Amino acid sequence: MLAFYMAFIDDEDDREKFEMLYNEYRKRMVYIAYSVLGNNEDAEDAVHDTFIKIARNMNSIGNPKSNEALSYVLKATKNTAINLSQKNTTRNKHIHLEDVENMTDEHFFEKLSVTEDYEKIVLAIRNLNDTYRDVMFYHFVCEMKIKDIADLLGKKNSAVRQQLVRGKKMLIEILEKEWSE
Repeated sequence: MLAFYMAFIDDEDDREKFEMLYNEYRKRMVYIAYSVLGNNEDAEDAVHDTFIKIARNMNSIGNPKSNEALSYVLKATKNTAINLSQKNTTRNKHIHLEDVENMTDEHFFEKLSVTEDYEKIVLAIRNLNDTYRDVMFYHFVCEMKIKDIADLLGKKNSAVRQQLVRGKKMLIEILEKEWSE
């Protein structure tokens, strides 16, 4: 698969950087995409799409082993996975009449409620400003520790901790407003 991505890159130095990114971060990217999408096939698709985007924009990458490169790759993966999730949710939200006949009542209501709640939570997190959105996503979706988030984003542990507290409050307010309507 690496050779496929290399076809998008002309410069030899960029090819070397891309190969380093691929080998260094691929597993983390799959983990992040899986945490958003909940299945391996969609996670692999999201990572594939992300690598194509990165290959086309190698000029955005400086040192492939830097925190900035890691942050860029993980944010790109997260955003691609969220976009794919929204497409899948919209597609799966509609229950086709022929499917209803084969569904149990429990499965039917489960599909409706899980899709709706997950979509609202993801949308609420996406509506937070960048500071809180990234911290909330990395902590709750990717299950990263505060120290790891601080290292990734180049912030102090105390700043990340405070952003989590404020982000939680904002998320609760957004969700309460959505659920009350």
